[in-house]
Amino acid sequence: MKKVVSETNGALFSLPWLVAKDRGFFEAEGIDMEFVDAPTSGVVEHTDNPEAVDPILGHTPFEEGRVSIYRA
Repeated sequence: MKKVVSETNGALFSLPWLVAKDRGFFEAEGIDMEFVDAPTSGVVEHTDNPEAVDPILGHTPFEEGRVSIYRA
């Protein structure tokens, strides 16, 4: 079975993934799905400078290599 690790980032975005795991959809496809919690990103400061925008915005598990896929 292939191991895939993904982050959770709030119920709205993670609910379909969590339901799919709960119903066995990943396992049926031969995927051992694991989830890790992403830290909250805090307050996002407004800027007009596109160079000052953080494209990762709290998706540190991906940047740290703790997850297999990046879900934005």
